[in-house]
Amino acid sequence: MSKRRLSMIEIEQAQLVFASSLETERVVLHEEIAWPNRIANFGATLHGNNPPSHNAITLANHIYFPIKLSTDPTINAEVALKHMAWLIHELTHSWQYQMSGIGYLFRALGVQIRLGPQAYAYGWESGLEQALARGATFSDFNPEQQGEITRHYYYRLKRGLDISAWRPWIQAIHASA
Repeated sequence: MSKRRLSMIEIEQAQLVFASSLETERVVLHEEIAWPNRIANFGATLHGNNPPSHNAITLANHIYFPIKLSTDPTINAEVALKHMAWLIHELTHSWQYQMSGIGYLFRALGVQIRLGPQAYAYGWESGLEQALARGATFSDFNPEQQGEITRHYYYRLKRGLDISAWRPWIQAIHASA
C-alpha cells in the first residue's frame, strides 16, 4: 500500500484534459489497495457479469487503485498510456467533486447499480455527435460516461487519432475553470 500525490508527468498529462479546471494538488492516490476490486466483484455478481480485471474508486480527491500505477512513458509507453488513461477517468471523478461536491458519488453509484457496465456507455463518436446536435451539455452525461469521455479523448489524443467528436466536451471542462 502506498499513498502519494500526482507526479509531475501525471499533472502535465491531466492538464491536457482538464486544463486549469482540476486542482491537481488536492488529489491523493492510494495504490495497491485491495477493496476496490472486492467491490467490483460484488457488483459484477449482482448483475450476473464477469468481474473486471481491476477496479478503481474515487472518493472526493482520494483515488484508490488496486495496483501501483506506471504512468512514466520512458519506462513502458504502452503501460503508461493505459494507466494514464485510467487515471484520467478517475481524475474526472475528482473534477466532478471539485465542481459540484459529494453528490457526484451518489450519482455514480446510482447509475452503476441501475445499469452495471452499461453505465459507462455514451455512444462513442456518433453518440457524442448526436448529443451535441440535440444541444446536450457535458452534465447530461452521467458521471461514469463523463469519465469514459475523458479517458477516450486522452487515449485518442496520445495515439494521434481523430478527437473532433470529443473536443467540444473537453472544451466544456476547460470552460468550467
